[in-house]
Amino acid sequence: MAPDGTRTPPAEGEHTLVTLFLTAAQEMIEELVDAIAAEGYDDIRAAHSRVFENLRPEGRTLAQLAERATITHQSMSELVAGLEADGYVERRPDPSDRRAKLIFLTPRGKAVMRVAMREIERIETKWLDRLEKEGVRGDLRASLEHVLRGG
Repeated sequence: MAPDGTRTPPAEGEHTLVTLFLTAAQEMIEELVDAIAAEGYDDIRAAHSRVFENLRPEGRTLAQLAERATITHQSMSELVAGLEADGYVERRPDPSDRRAKLIFLTPRGKAVMRVAMREIERIETKWLDRLEKEGVRGDLRASLEHVLRGG
């Protein structure tokens, strides 16, 4: 703490909690992308997670996907266009709004999601085991969800 009460930057070799959370998330996503590539889906990139994690069986519009992923409509449009070209998603007319299109997983998209969900479970278990070995106890997922909901 500085004399004026403000927090000083981390010392050499130390990191803020923000940096630690981001680094852990990036490592998990990189491990997931590598595992998916090993299963034959080598065209999936880390950025594509923003699409896959926000799609639902009933479909979503580009605007909904962008809002949920907290990225621009243009960025989401580029991600979806790439995944569409690679056969992972498709656009269909929205029955409730003729001007809009809904984005859905194709059979190829559903197949990669099955692989991803299996690998996510493995990666999360590994990380939770590592944290438990460091003395972290309790249901980390439930605690984070509670805090993020404003609890």
